[in-house]
Order: sequence, then structure tokens, then C-alpha cells
Amino acid sequence: MVQELEELNDCYQELFGKVIELQEKYPSTMIAGSLVAQALRIYKTTLNDEEFKSMIDAIAESQSDIEPFDQPTIQ
Repeated sequence: MVQELEELNDCYQELFGKVIELQEKYPSTMIAGSLVAQALRIYKTTLNDEEFKSMIDAIAESQSDIEPFDQPTIQ
């Protein structure tokens, strides 16, 4: 479990670094939309229909828990 959390954090940090890099070239909303589209395609590919619906519901239900970035590099 600890190793899985470390891998999750490593993946998150690596993607975050790539996002910062992409912001030098593209608008933040374009990057965010592309990431969401890719994430949904990954979920659709790896989850069955019930699991996919459950994931979409969980995302929608957590909208009030999502905090904005407070770093000046985010446009």
C-alpha cells in the first residue's frame, strides 16, 4: 500500500511538471480539457460500464471538494 501511494504521488508529480511545461505553450483550459478527455478515455478503456458510471458519478459528486491551484504559474 505504501509503495502504491508513493507511485501515485510520483505519477502525479511527473504529470504536474509536464502541465507546468505545457503552460508555456498552451492555455491552461486547453491543457485541462485535454487531460480530462484523456483520463475519461483511460477509464472507459479499463473499467466496465458499471465501474465507469460509478467513476463519473464520483467525479461529479466531488466537485465541491476540488480546490484551485494557488501557484502563479497556473493561468
